[in-house]
Amino acid sequence: MTTAYAARIRDELVLPQVAPDQLKHLEETTGGALNVGLTMLHHPALAQRYREFGISFLTDGTLPARDRELIILRTSWLCHSAYEWAHHTRIGQDCGISEDEIRHITTTDLGSWKPADTELLAAVDTVIRDHTLTEEQWTRLADRYGTAGIIEIVMLAGHYAMLAGILNSAGTRVEPGIDAAIPLDW
Repeated sequence: MTTAYAARIRDELVLPQVAPDQLKHLEETTGGALNVGLTMLHHPALAQRYREFGISFLTDGTLPARDRELIILRTSWLCHSAYEWAHHTRIGQDCGISEDEIRHITTTDLGSWKPADTELLAAVDTVIRDHTLTEEQWTRLADRYGTAGIIEIVMLAGHYAMLAGILNSAGTRVEPGIDAAIPLDW
């Protein structure tokens, strides 16, 4: 028998005492992304350490919200993370990303984007593919975001790639009623 929140998890979840507060904070911060928390709580100590780190990208980052969501959406698409895609298409729209832009995130042709967006999306592609930025990407992004911003870009893409790995591997399901604003067909 599998759980309602993750197709591959068969263990019964025994919530630690801190879990209700963690889940409430997660739900409030993410607009309903509870199943990621339920999946992670199968390793309570790691879940507790991870929660602050993961949520900090949404609450304490230095990048503009639109840029953050472009990074997350591109990473979600590259990593085939239906869970993150469903949640972040909605968040992305709230941050000013249009439906057409969300659709276009799923193409390899970055030529029709504004140069600043092209640069950012290409950096995500490079980080996910090569796990590094080129010298030229570092220089251009440093001019725009500073060193702290570049570190956040790389860590944000890496974080969502890591998260996609666990959510995809566990078969974490998107919560009922949460549909991708722009559905994908992989």
